[in-house]
Amino acid sequence: MWYSVVIFTAMGLPMVQIDDQRGPYSHLPQCYQRGSVMINDVITSGKFPPVIHAQALCIDSEKKEVPGKDA
Repeated sequence: MWYSVVIFTAMGLPMVQIDDQRGPYSHLPQCYQRGSVMINDVITSGKFPPVIHAQALCIDSEKKEVPGKDA
């Protein structure tokens, strides 16, 4: 299972990370497809200044750390 994450930079902003709330996805191509949709949403939303760079990542659910959970 895979989780989609998008990291982007926009003019005047530090790096921003957006975690997908719809996943996880059973197949890696589905995960990257979702990442591309998330990037498109960021660019077309008008909520951010011009985007300089965007990257979609897929994280293996077995390796994903849950915030606040002790290892």
